[in-house]
Amino acid sequence: MNNLFEQLKSLGVELGKDKTAYKSKTAADPALILGGTWQENPYGKTLHIHKEYAPGATCGNIMLQYQCDTPLLLDLLHLPLSPQQKEGFNQRSLCFFDTETSSLNLGSGAFAFLCGFSYFNEAGGVCVDQFFMPHPSEEQAFIHAVQSFLLPFKVLSSYNGKAFDVPMLRNRSLLHSMEDESLEKPHLDLLFVARPLWKRRLASCRLADVEQHILSLEREEEEVPGYLVPLLYQDYLREGDPAPLKGVLYHNEQDVVSLAALYILLSDIFVGGKKDLDQPQDLASLAYFHQKFGNVEDATRYFDAYMEQNGQDADPQVLYDYAWLHRRRENWAEALKLWSQAAEMDHLA
Repeated sequence: MNNLFEQLKSLGVELGKDKTAYKSKTAADPALILGGTWQENPYGKTLHIHKEYAPGATCGNIMLQYQCDTPLLLDLLHLPLSPQQKEGFNQRSLCFFDTETSSLNLGSGAFAFLCGFSYFNEAGGVCVDQFFMPHPSEEQAFIHAVQSFLLPFKVLSSYNGKAFDVPMLRNRSLLHSMEDESLEKPHLDLLFVARPLWKRRLASCRLADVEQHILSLEREEEEVPGYLVPLLYQDYLREGDPAPLKGVLYHNEQDVVSLAALYILLSDIFVGGKKDLDQPQDLASLAYFHQKFGNVEDATRYFDAYMEQNGQDADPQVLYDYAWLHRRRENWAEALKLWSQAAEMDHLA
């Protein structure tokens, strides 16, 4: 028997000790470490952090300044809006958002603990608002804060948010019987604009790759890789120290600012007719984009610009596809010319 006691002791078992005496940890106030103010609502409290970017601020090579009084870019990107949504539309009608979650998948136990928003103010500058959930017991307060913030906007925009962020927020709202209309708005998912435009020259169209290669943005040292975000939040819940979450808030802030910058760039390209595109592949991608939606004149313009820049180095597949566009318009001479050029490159479609 003594041998058994010795074995239990070696495993850390001390008979007669009070098993309820655990080490007490005092959690630091996240507002003191992360900034922001506590926002109370009927369900509890959440941490609200607000930031405005100064005039002339940039995100990579994009100046964070944008104004509009019509949804022309959204029309060109084929996002349907109702007459009521178009009425009074301006740059403040659009909200970009991104969530940080307790898991990288949409499992039943996963939840969002941080939601970031960026939007354009009256002067066209960029503002960022973030809502942080200090503990899962405050999830209803967090959801209420997010819903209330989204309500005034007419259009939402994200990066793959249709497949992840929106289902995550909607599922958690349903779980708490707090569903409302805040997410039921036209949604511009910028992933599905970036991918057709830049997949010809980018191996991946993740937001990080678009930032680096299209926006020329290098994140600062405090950046936290996305795969570490759930682990850092779990550590915070266990240890009570919010300091490591500073990098998570920076990661989230940069995500939503990059979305605003990407939108400004798309406006320059589609509305402003940006001519000085760095890569000829982008001209071909724009031609295909317009062709897909039946904008033949714009498609022809970008195909011609691509041909002018590339000459004999043009991709034979692009030549072949442009020839078919001419064929459908019964421009037989141009179609034959392009087919012949593609054939000389030994391209067989």
